[in-house]
Amino acid sequence: MSLRIAIKILVPVMGLGILALLQFYKPENAFVRKPRLDCESAANNTNKNNLMPILDKVKKDVQMEIEKKEVKDIALYYRDLKNGAWCAINKDEKFNIASLMKVPLMIECLESAESHPSLFRKRMPFTSDTDWTSQQNIKPIKTLERGKLYSLDDILFRMIAYSDNNAMELLLEEFPSDNLDHFLADHNIDYEKAPDGFMMSLGTYSWFFEALYDKSLLNSDMSKKALSYLAAEEFPQGMHAVVPANVVVESKFGEKLLLDENGKVLSTQLHEVGIVLNGDHPFLLGIMTSGEDLTVLEKIIREITYDVYEVNAHTADNNQNQMDCTHSRCHV
Repeated sequence: MSLRIAIKILVPVMGLGILALLQFYKPENAFVRKPRLDCESAANNTNKNNLMPILDKVKKDVQMEIEKKEVKDIALYYRDLKNGAWCAINKDEKFNIASLMKVPLMIECLESAESHPSLFRKRMPFTSDTDWTSQQNIKPIKTLERGKLYSLDDILFRMIAYSDNNAMELLLEEFPSDNLDHFLADHNIDYEKAPDGFMMSLGTYSWFFEALYDKSLLNSDMSKKALSYLAAEEFPQGMHAVVPANVVVESKFGEKLLLDENGKVLSTQLHEVGIVLNGDHPFLLGIMTSGEDLTVLEKIIREITYDVYEVNAHTADNNQNQMDCTHSRCHV
C-alpha cells in the first residue's frame, strides 16, 4: 500500500477517534451551569420611558449577583399595574415554587366558595398526628393545633399569612390535590409535577396575582378577601423589610431545599411575589432565586425590591411634576 493511500485512510479514522473522545471529555467547568440573563419587556412608546429605568436597574442588580456568584439561577418580573407595561428577566425559567403553590390552592378554594357559600360556615377539625411544619425551614409564627375546629376563612388566612403547612394539609383534605390539578388545567397553567413539588415559571405564576388585582378570576368580594390574606403575610425578611410601613404589600413567599437521593442539599430556593400598592402607581414584582445560602437569597430579594420601589417612586414623582408643569405651574 502506498504512503498516500495509507494517509487517506488514517486521517479520517483518526478524526473519528478524536470526535469519539470529545463525546466523553469536557473541560472541568463545562458542567457548571451559568445563570442566564434573558431580558424581555413590553410597553408602548408612551410608557417605555417609564419602564427603561426599572429594567436597567434590575439588569444591573441581577448581573451583580451573578458576578458575585451568590445565585445559581434568578428570575424577575415587574409589571406596572396602572398601564400594563412590564419587563422581565428569565421569566420562562422553571423553579420549584414551594409554598407559592398555596396561592392557587387558595384561589381554587375561594372559587368553590363562590358557588357554595355554605363552605364558609363549615368548621373543620385538625386531627393529623403529623406536624407538617417540620418540613419548613422558615417556620410559621402560628400553626393549627391538633383537636381544634377551624373555619375555612381562618384556615385560608393561616395558610397564606403564616404559610402554615398544617393549614394547607387540612385544606387538601377538603379540596384534594386532584381538584387543584383540574383547576390549573382549566386555566391553561403551564406547570410540571416533581417528586418534591410543583415546577412553574415566574412568567406563568405572576398571572395569579394579576388576576386577583384586576378581579378577572374571582368575583370582587372573593378577590378582596384573597388580597387581604396576602397583605397579612408574615415574612419580614423579604419585601416588607424595605417598603415603607404605610405601603400595603400583598405578597407570598416560598422556600425549598432541593436534595439529592442521599439527602445532600443541591440548592436552596427562595421566592417572593407581591403587589406593592404604591399610591397612584401600584406595581407587581416577582423574584425567584436559587443558591446555596437562604440568608443571602433573602438579602437579594430585599435589595432588588428596594431598588425597584425607589426607581418606581422616582419615576412616578417625575411624571407628576411633568403633569403639573403642563397643566399650570410652569405657565405664566
